[in-house]
Amino acid sequence: MADDIPQDQTQTQDTPTDQPSVETPPSQPTPESPVVSETPNIPNPPNPEPVAPVTSEPQQSDPQPVETPTETTPPVVDIPALHYPFSGNFPVTFSFGQQSDNEEIKKKFQEWGIIGHNGLDFGLSAGNEVFACDSGKVIQSGNNGDFGTSITIQHSWGQSIYGHLQETKVKENEEIQVNKVIGLSGSSGAAFGEHLHFAIKPNNPDLNNGYLGFIDTAPYLSLPSQKEETPPVQTPTVEEQKPPETTQPTQEPPKPEEIQQTPVEEVPSPIKLEPEKPAEQPQVIVDQTEIQKKVEEKFKTELDARRLKANQARQTKREENLMRIEKLLKEKKQINNDDVRELLHVSQSTATNYMEDLVKRGTIKLNGKGKATTYSY
Repeated sequence: MADDIPQDQTQTQDTPTDQPSVETPPSQPTPESPVVSETPNIPNPPNPEPVAPVTSEPQQSDPQPVETPTETTPPVVDIPALHYPFSGNFPVTFSFGQQSDNEEIKKKFQEWGIIGHNGLDFGLSAGNEVFACDSGKVIQSGNNGDFGTSITIQHSWGQSIYGHLQETKVKENEEIQVNKVIGLSGSSGAAFGEHLHFAIKPNNPDLNNGYLGFIDTAPYLSLPSQKEETPPVQTPTVEEQKPPETTQPTQEPPKPEEIQQTPVEEVPSPIKLEPEKPAEQPQVIVDQTEIQKKVEEKFKTELDARRLKANQARQTKREENLMRIEKLLKEKKQINNDDVRELLHVSQSTATNYMEDLVKRGTIKLNGKGKATTYSY
């Protein structure tokens, strides 16, 4: 709005210079000058009266700034309630926007250009089934650089990504429904332990929000997995067919008297069972809270142990990648960063780190600078 108003004022200052004769009779302040620019064909002197409606006209330009904030809000509002990408209870080990004291994670954030974690990490151990949070179309499935083995699904409202998987069970361009098993959790790629990285990006994302357009997933996760609900749906259909057979023979024999006597004896039995049930329920609730605390403590200790194993596995994998680079260099005799990126499916900075490591070890030599940099023996 501030930019529109001074433009109108500059235009009105040009018009009174063309018609100075109309403004000379009234000795009034400058704000009345814009009236002459909008009503130049009216020769009547009482122009100061329509000044009020003229000043109200620039206020009609207010709807322009109202349109700008609405462009960012629709993608967030249009996202429906999503299903959890797993069945069971798994805690969040790394929340959205969270920072880390780990220097390797800080370097990764700098490489990716994000100010904090751009998704949710759930503590799934390797081999757990991963579900689609909503129906959509698979647009990526397989190796995805630092995300490891990952899957990206295009939905009507945006995209969802499932990273660091052990394996995938869907292919690209495949149409999938809600809660379909799409893969198994793992620790592939730049993962610090076994977990599931789950993130969403709305349509028309704000790529300058510091998270590459991804938004917090937690407010939209509210629906459980449907896989557990499918088996009980089939069981009642079998039971509904059996009761009509038992009811038919009971009508033919004339034994209503015996039937009336039996419920009299059965009445006291439920009375004894009713006081016992409520006494057990509060005890179970108390035990569940204590058990959850113990489980969380055990999970933290196990998670630390898994991170140590993951660091060791990551170090061995790094050595294997360095050996693959040396093998490629022997074949081609001269390579660059693009060759390493294509070989290992990593980012530009990660490829540079690999090559710098080999140069420091004295295995290879650095030739040239900038984009013309190459490496040889």
